[in-house]
Amino acid sequence: MMINRNKMRTEEKANIELKRLFGSNGFSEYSLGRFEEYELYVRNKDFIASDNIITFSDVNGKLMALKPDLTLSIAKNYHHIPGYVEKVYYSENIYRASKHDHTYKEILQTGLECMGDLDVYNICEVTMLAAKSLAAISSDYVLEISHMGLISDVLHTLDDDVRDSILNCISEKNIHEIRSICHAHCVDEEIYKSIETLVSTYGNYRKVIIQLRKLKLGEEGRRALDELETVCSVLAANRCARNLNIDFSIINDLKYYSGILYKGFIEGIPSSILSGGQYDKLMQKMGKKAGAIGFAVYLDSLDRFDVNEKEYDFDVVFIYDKDTDMTALLREVRALTDKGMSVLAEKALPEKPKLKYRKLMKFTGGEVQVIEDNE
Repeated sequence: MMINRNKMRTEEKANIELKRLFGSNGFSEYSLGRFEEYELYVRNKDFIASDNIITFSDVNGKLMALKPDLTLSIAKNYHHIPGYVEKVYYSENIYRASKHDHTYKEILQTGLECMGDLDVYNICEVTMLAAKSLAAISSDYVLEISHMGLISDVLHTLDDDVRDSILNCISEKNIHEIRSICHAHCVDEEIYKSIETLVSTYGNYRKVIIQLRKLKLGEEGRRALDELETVCSVLAANRCARNLNIDFSIINDLKYYSGILYKGFIEGIPSSILSGGQYDKLMQKMGKKAGAIGFAVYLDSLDRFDVNEKEYDFDVVFIYDKDTDMTALLREVRALTDKGMSVLAEKALPEKPKLKYRKLMKFTGGEVQVIEDNE
C-alpha cells in the first residue's frame, strides 16, 4: 500500500521531503549513535548554548551524554582531505529541553553539513538548500541571513567585554543600550555609527547592501560584504529574493562562527525552525584543517503547525455495538484505510477530547448508517 502523504503529520512529510532534497543535491546520509562523551560538550558548551544535557555513566565509569547536538559529533569525526568537500545530511533524534514547554524531549532534527576546502559555490549551495528546505514545508517562509565577518570587522578594536555586551544588544536590536555602552567606554563615534547601521538596516538585500557599502570597513569586512552580496544575488537569481531578508540581529559566538548565518521562519510558528551558518572557527578549535557550513531544521516546532492546520482528527468515525458483525466492520475499515483515509472505530464517542471528523457512521449488525456528514 502506498503512503498517502496528505494524511501524514507535517513533521513526517517535512522529514521525507528534506531527505529527498539533500540526497538529490549530492549529500550523503550520515548515521550517528545516541551517545557521546560528555567532555565534548564541556569543551564546546558555548556552541550548543545549553546546560540542559542528560548524562549517565557507562559500564566503565566514563561520563556519557544523550546527544543534544549533532554538528559537534560530525565535526569530531571529520577527516580532512585537501581539495575535497564532504557533504552529508542527517535525520536523527537529539535530546534536549524543548523550547516550548521546557521539558526534556526526544526531538527529530534534520539537517546537513558541508566540510572541507569550501569555496563560494559551497556557501551559495548550502544557503539555497536552506531556502528550499523552508519552501518544502511552507511557501510562506522567510530566510534571514547575516554575516559574522562583517560584525567582527566593525567590532574588532573593542575589548572583549565591551564587544560581548554590544553583541548581545545587537541581537536584541537595542540601539539605546548600545549608545550607553559606547559612551561609557569612549568608543569611537564612527564605530558607533557603523554598529547603529548594522542594527537599524534590515530587509531587502539590495537596499541593505547599498547602506552597508557606505561603512568604513577593513579587508575582512569588505570581503564579508562581497560574499554576502554574492550569496543574496544567487538566491535572487533563483527566485528566492521575495523570501530573503538581511538581519544583523542574527548573531552567534565569534569563537565559533566566521561567516554567513541563517535563521528560517514559516508563517504560523513564532520561533525559528531553521538555524545554522559557517563555523570555521569551531573546526580550527577542534584541530581540523577545514571550513564548515551547515544548518538544522527543528522538526519538533512543526507540532504547533499541525495544530493550526488540522481540520479533522479522522476522516471517518465508526460507532459499533455488541451485535455488530466484526468481520464486516473490519472489512469496511480496511477498505477505507486502503484508500488513504484515517478511520477510528469505537463503541462510543469520548466526551473529551471532542473529536473532529468528516463523517460519523454507525455500524449495527451488517448495516452502515451515516449519522453526521461534515463535508
